[in-house]
Amino acid sequence: MSDTFIFTSNSENETKKFAKNFASKINNKETIVLSGELRFW
Repeated sequence: MSDTFIFTSNSENETKKFAKNFASKINNKETIVLSGELRFW
């Protein structure tokens, strides 16, 4: 089964906060794939 999560950030600090929180919850048996676009408006 595949779980999909979409995260949209509005700032660099928001992205860093999400990443720190997310990294604290994963374990070494999980596979994570990052895919997407970096856009600056």
